[in-house]
Amino acid sequence: MAAVLLQSEPTETFADRRFRFHPRAALLAGLILLGALIVFALLAPLFGSPYRVFADGLNAQGLPLGLGAPGHLLGTDEIGRDMLARLASAGRIDLEMTFIADITSMGLGIVVGLVAGFYRGLVEQVLMRITDVFLSVPTIVSGLALASVVGEGLTGIVVVVTALYWAWTARVIYGEVLRLRSRVFVEAAVAAGVPRMTILRRHIVPHLSSLMLVLSALNAASVVSIGAGLSYLGAGVQLPRPEWGNMLEEGENALGYAPHLVVEPLVMIILTVLAFMLISEGLTNRGPTAREKTWLDK
Repeated sequence: MAAVLLQSEPTETFADRRFRFHPRAALLAGLILLGALIVFALLAPLFGSPYRVFADGLNAQGLPLGLGAPGHLLGTDEIGRDMLARLASAGRIDLEMTFIADITSMGLGIVVGLVAGFYRGLVEQVLMRITDVFLSVPTIVSGLALASVVGEGLTGIVVVVTALYWAWTARVIYGEVLRLRSRVFVEAAVAAGVPRMTILRRHIVPHLSSLMLVLSALNAASVVSIGAGLSYLGAGVQLPRPEWGNMLEEGENALGYAPHLVVEPLVMIILTVLAFMLISEGLTNRGPTAREKTWLDK
């Protein structure tokens, strides 16, 4: 019997021990990358005006300057504006949009998920059916439709993204609250007559804090993509105000002779999404004993 027990115990290999450090490294890399992007965006005024057209911004043939041009490290666009200044200025808009929309969509989703999962009954049915309706609508189609109603610009994108993504958060939080509600310590608090708001604040929300951070990072990555996509399609931030999405749309006509006009904003979008994905990965897999099993793992 002892031999069987010994054989059934998992053995930890060197690869397993080494893998433990990967989540921490992913989290650190994501935070460093995100921090660098934030600093780059905050330093935008130092790079000059994104609207200024330079007299030396085009070459002798009237084409944009490429990477490493004198006085224009990342080149210029089709009318001679500095790409470094435009990318940094666009970064301020994109990061501001991302953080605001992430907070609003997460906040709404968390509130709906908590209320529906804990109070149950008619409240649960109404809130979850509304959530299902929002989950069933195609993202891009509904985003374009909403943008035409709420208007273009930064505020419009925040409203559209909040409306599109709160339901995903609500559904996940709802499932976790259902799991926690059946735990002994919650049932004991309910039986003792502890007010429901107190149970939510002291027993439910603290157990969801790690999950909320992971969802927030994933949601932010989605916000970056959908925000840039809406601007690319003409339903977001409008030119001449620079935004990575509308810079992509503006530069696609020059792809044949000035590919940096498309590559540079695309790289910025990819780096921002990668930063949030690395943060999410690091928060999700922090070690075999740090992550509590959720209803998604069953």
